[in-house]
Amino acid sequence: MNAEALIWAARIVMGGAFLIIGIRNIRNHAMIAGLLRSRGIPLPALSAAAGIAMQGGFGAMLMTGLCPVVAVSGLAVFVVSATVVAHLPVGSTDAQRQENITACLINTTMLGGLLALAAAGIR
Repeated sequence: MNAEALIWAARIVMGGAFLIIGIRNIRNHAMIAGLLRSRGIPLPALSAAAGIAMQGGFGAMLMTGLCPVVAVSGLAVFVVSATVVAHLPVGSTDAQRQENITACLINTTMLGGLLALAAAGIR
């Protein structure tokens, strides 16, 4: 398989994952808004909707190859923001801290993939 085919496969897999997560999060909007409210984020319902739109919209863009550098950049901003707001390794119990550490590591892995795709899209 050549490099271009691998880049397309990565775009489809990663973009598709974000698109599916965004679609699934539509029904989790109230829960996400509640989390944002508890973290002091202004306009939590609107912020949750914006995050869900970023996941789905940029995911679809990446998956279809529409402005892939813009798509991965938008997803990278989303991943970093979501990690800082929702997944920093804090919590009232050790189990919550461990869950947040795992989420941070997963998000770090996603960010690495997004950065690699951005680099591949620039050449």
